[in-house]
Amino acid sequence: GSATSYNVVGEFDGSADLDQRVLLGAHLDSWDLGTGAVDDGAGVALVLAAASLAADLPLRPRHGTRVVLYANEEQGVYGGISYAKLHAKDLHEYLIGAESDLGADRIYRFKTLVLPQAEPVIDLLATHLKSLGIERDSAEPAGGGADVGQMRKVGLPVIDLNQDASRYFDLHHTANDTLDKVNPGNLRQNLAAWVTLLYITANSTVAFGP
Repeated sequence: GSATSYNVVGEFDGSADLDQRVLLGAHLDSWDLGTGAVDDGAGVALVLAAASLAADLPLRPRHGTRVVLYANEEQGVYGGISYAKLHAKDLHEYLIGAESDLGADRIYRFKTLVLPQAEPVIDLLATHLKSLGIERDSAEPAGGGADVGQMRKVGLPVIDLNQDASRYFDLHHTANDTLDKVNPGNLRQNLAAWVTLLYITANSTVAFGP
């Protein structure tokens, strides 16, 4: 059958009087055999923690941040599709988007889909992410993930932080998807990358897209 579910949205303003925000996303629903700690509890925790750390800085980044925890990704990306339909007309209010939805093993690379004029900001991001063991992959553009990727389809520039997924599908949609499978050290590396991404992009003085 069918039922109604809801996206959960929270945001904070930046330090400047600007009308654009960085969009961070993850999805709330888990598979019913396990607790969903890896898929996608880790992603939810990471984007919420990154936003919280940025919001609590003595001086927030210039642009604001919106976090969307999308509903019902597992059954057909309904939350992401509905969000994009509702906000396609508001694309000018978004600076860039990124999504965490592949567990919390170490991030090893990142991809981008941005305008050429934003490359100096991406170069700065690459310098800081490299200190975390993360290299830029310029061979193909970022896709934005299942949910935020719906906004990419209507023109939102995006960044992908790619985790090592070699063990992800041992847990994916199984009863083994429990919190003890999340490595604290890898989770910290992920969070450092997400905070870095958010801080640098939200302080940008150039447009990333559309």
